[in-house]
Amino acid sequence: MKKQQKILFISGSPRKGNTDFVLAEIFKAVNDVDKELILLREKNIEFCRGCLACHHKPECIIKDEMSEVLRKVKTADILVIGTPNYFDNVSGLMKNFMDRTHPFYKQELVRDKKLILVYVGAGDEEGTKKYLDFAFYGFVKYLKLKLLGTYVFKSLDVGDLKAEKISKEIKDIVKKIN
Repeated sequence: MKKQQKILFISGSPRKGNTDFVLAEIFKAVNDVDKELILLREKNIEFCRGCLACHHKPECIIKDEMSEVLRKVKTADILVIGTPNYFDNVSGLMKNFMDRTHPFYKQELVRDKKLILVYVGAGDEEGTKKYLDFAFYGFVKYLKLKLLGTYVFKSLDVGDLKAEKISKEIKDIVKKIN
C-alpha cells in the first residue's frame, strides 16, 4: 500500500486575501492526502536573532510557535508556500519564516523535499516571477529543496480572483503534487 503524502500549505499573507484564496483552492483540489494549511499571521513567531546556535544542534533556541511549524515542515512530503508580492519581494511574514528555517540548513533536514511556490500580486506577472524567484533563491538552494514550480496569480484587491479564472493553473499545480 502506497504511503499517503503529507502536504503542508503555508501562507505568508498578513491578511485574509488573494494569497489565502489561491492556497485554499489548491487545498480543496488535492485529494487523498494528509494536508494542513498554516497561516503565518496567526502564529507567534519571533525574528531570527542570527545567533547561529542552530549550527550546532538542529533546532532553534527561540521558544515560540515556530518550533511547531518547523516540525510540520520536516514531516511534510510537499510544501506549497504562498506569499503576496510586496514591492517585488516576499511579505515580511514570509521572509521571517524563511530566516527561521535556518536550523534545517547545516543538517540538511529537508533536503530534496518537494516545493511549490505561489505568488500573488498586482505587478506584471513576469516581474513578479523574476523577483520573487530571486527572493526564494537562497531558501531553495541552501535547504536543498526540490522546486517543482512557481506560479503567479495577478490580483490586487481582495476578491479579484475567481475560482473559474484560475482553474487551469490549479489543475497544473495539482498534477505536480500527484
